[in-house]
Amino acid sequence: MLKIGRFGKTAGTSTSGVSQRQKPRSTARLLRTQGRTIPWKHAAVYAALVIAAGIGVAFWEHAYEVQQAAVNAPPAPPSPQVAAQQLVELGVVGPGNVSNVTWDAKTGALEMTVRDILIKSGQTVDEQRKNVATEGELAVRAIQGGFAGEKLTLPKTITIHVTHGNAVVATTSAAQGQTAPTTVFAAALR
Repeated sequence: MLKIGRFGKTAGTSTSGVSQRQKPRSTARLLRTQGRTIPWKHAAVYAALVIAAGIGVAFWEHAYEVQQAAVNAPPAPPSPQVAAQQLVELGVVGPGNVSNVTWDAKTGALEMTVRDILIKSGQTVDEQRKNVATEGELAVRAIQGGFAGEKLTLPKTITIHVTHGNAVVATTSAAQGQTAPTTVFAAALR
């Protein structure tokens, strides 16, 4: 049997003319009712809902991008005092051995007090002088190198007071453009 269309009629079967006309007519009426357009009020409500959802998604996306920009933003550079203290503590004397860090932005002077960790009992005065001078020079070099690497304003003068116990045993200083820091020893190490 050969079916034609969706009416389920087989080829070669004959039916009366009336029934043949009624089937297409009812099918045409069915297609006509299914193909109706949506009333304009319903279309307007649907369009308003779609637009509102789109605006809501756009605001949500913008808020998410702002949040991600804040999370992924590079941190602010540390203040010169904090940067100098971290550089000397991490690179030279260890944590907790730096105190009294001061930065004068007008003159570009950085001054700090460092507790000595190299002087041991039983050392000669020459060995103590060498150790204290090395410690002060290393602190100055760490600050100079770290400030250049962090792209911070390089201090014009750096002064490191090296203490042993409660007394200052040496003062190491360097000015901008100076090739090597100079160390002045206290009376106990002269």
